[in-house]
Amino acid sequence: MKLDQLALTDYAQRNSFALSDSPPIPFYYQLFRLLERFILERHLRPNDRFPAEEAIAAAFNVSRPTASRATRELLDRGWLHRERGRGTFVARESYVELALLTDELSLSSQFQNDVRLTSQAVYSRTAFAPNEVAHALNLSGGAPIVELRRLRSIDHRPVLVSDTSLPAARFPALEEEEFVDGSLFGTLRERYSVSVARCERWLEASEVFSHEIADLLQIPFLAPILLVRGLAYTSEDEAVACMKTYVRERVSFQATGRAHAHGGSRTARTFSETVEQDEGRSE
Repeated sequence: MKLDQLALTDYAQRNSFALSDSPPIPFYYQLFRLLERFILERHLRPNDRFPAEEAIAAAFNVSRPTASRATRELLDRGWLHRERGRGTFVARESYVELALLTDELSLSSQFQNDVRLTSQAVYSRTAFAPNEVAHALNLSGGAPIVELRRLRSIDHRPVLVSDTSLPAARFPALEEEEFVDGSLFGTLRERYSVSVARCERWLEASEVFSHEIADLLQIPFLAPILLVRGLAYTSEDEAVACMKTYVRERVSFQATGRAHAHGGSRTARTFSETVEQDEGRSE
């Protein structure tokens, strides 16, 4: 038996319990998610041959059409590619890793230098602040804000959508500005004399509840995502930007934890606690 089939058979025996014939999740989709995890766990490397549909069906004790549809899902999402006359292979660069705890202020700065990262402006507009944003930026409810949405892609594959809200009164006509060197924070510094000194971020396992974001990321509506919420502060501890980033599958973050001395103070705060503390400071 080939190595890829051995690995698949062993993986299937350890994970076959995960497949369930109970609704509402289609059987093929459950199998697709397991095969996706099979690749994510590095049982196969980029350019390795992917097991044939017959081998998948046998390993997981499913029908050939179910195995075929799950494989098609992997192909459609860029996990695999087919070469005429040769077979199906694991796609190159199928995984992106970021270091979450770094000195970089923006997420895009944390991508490796050899990654071909592109940014596309989806919209730049003025709007009225919803309650969450108003609280985060210490604005009155319904105050005017600038809303920015950008799509980040690697090698033409979308990986995240970034939404940023800023007070319109503090940054007049920002929605009409061309960013300095493509950087929002650089634009705030150069055009508005506002320097971002630190950013705080919170990660949450979520689902994509927006059809527009799902379409931009090329994933199904209600697909699992990583939601990254953030606040950007000046050196005077003034919150000047409220951010939400929707990260699709195949992106991971690395963080480092360190032990504290017994009885030492802890500064970790939830997003809600941070917003409430900032509100109290401004009163």
